[in-house]
Amino acid sequence: MSASELETDRRGLFGAALGALTIGAVSAAAAAPANNPSTIRKALPPRGCFGIVQPGIKRTAFLNAPAGMSPSALQDHWIANYGRSLQTRGAQSIVFNLIDKENSPEKRFDAVTEMFFASDWTYEREYLAGRTAYSGEADETMPSLVIMSRQIGIRDFDPGRAKPAIKRFGVLRRKPELTTDTLAVKWRDEHAPLFAANDYLRRYYVNLTDRTYSPDVPWDGYADIWWDDLASTRLHSDARVPEPESDAAEVMYMFMKPKVVI
Repeated sequence: MSASELETDRRGLFGAALGALTIGAVSAAAAAPANNPSTIRKALPPRGCFGIVQPGIKRTAFLNAPAGMSPSALQDHWIANYGRSLQTRGAQSIVFNLIDKENSPEKRFDAVTEMFFASDWTYEREYLAGRTAYSGEADETMPSLVIMSRQIGIRDFDPGRAKPAIKRFGVLRRKPELTTDTLAVKWRDEHAPLFAANDYLRRYYVNLTDRTYSPDVPWDGYADIWWDDLASTRLHSDARVPEPESDAAEVMYMFMKPKVVI
């Protein structure tokens, strides 16, 4: 079987829900109720890529600083020792996130790295087919948790504006009555439109855990949300839009300050 056939097979194993979300993205968004002052149930974000499944795969690693090293020193060390070598091949984008311990209710980790690969094959080449700069970084940093995921774009950055300074992860374990596929559909169609109606959100992506690569991870995915500053995370642009019902049995929230490496 060829590499392309293997990749197609893995995507099939992830579930038909992602394909259904992509096909239905435009029609579902167009079907949202119009803005009515008294009965707003859902509202579209003002711009972006609502509900579009992104090609490729994302590796998110949750790190803790070694004994005697501060989190900020971990960031400097990681970028100085790994950042340059990881830019030469493999990931299309790399972001190092320093967790804001003061404002994060969950303080299990010190930092999070995000690496986005254009294809399963590219990811496997760097991590599963012999020692590379990527596998070396993983061996040396020993992440506490790694989530491999597929991304659904709800809202993307506004072009021409500076990148926001604050990001929040909401890592969740789904309610027991939901399957992986029904979680994907409910998150995209019911939760996301309400949450993305807030104009203060600068970027909003849903990341669904890929069980082909992360069969034993206890989390089913996470929301990746950016704001301009910490104060705007508490603001709502339209009080008529109701708070979305959570699909999570458990959520781990973390605020962080992102630094784009690539």
